[in-house]
Amino acid sequence: MNRDQARGRALAERVAGIGGTKAEYAPWSPGYRIPEGVDILANATSIGLFPDPGRPDIDYSAIRAGMVVCDVIPNPPRSAFLKEAEERGAKTLDGLGMLVNQGAIGFKLWTGLEAPTTAMRGALVREFSGT
Repeated sequence: MNRDQARGRALAERVAGIGGTKAEYAPWSPGYRIPEGVDILANATSIGLFPDPGRPDIDYSAIRAGMVVCDVIPNPPRSAFLKEAEERGAKTLDGLGMLVNQGAIGFKLWTGLEAPTTAMRGALVREFSGT
């Protein structure tokens, strides 16, 4: 789902077929209901990024146990979007992994060394939780 039809179609075409994946574009509309059979749902917007406590305007009743739900925002790691998905039994992935791995790639390019990803993630968790 995307607000921009051209970008949404381009993304769906790129994802479709990777590892037998099916993907199709859907235009954005408030309260959007995730279609039956969707196994992976990702929030790739900035909605919910600190200090915004919001969550995407979708019909959350379509989220079910067994679905994988991820959020690309790293702060807060457990966004309102992910909390809702967890309450519905979905497996969730926060945006910290993406942020850490982006940093790890840069670290390797600059230093030639493997990045200390466990320490990096721990530092982010401490920073974002205020401890």
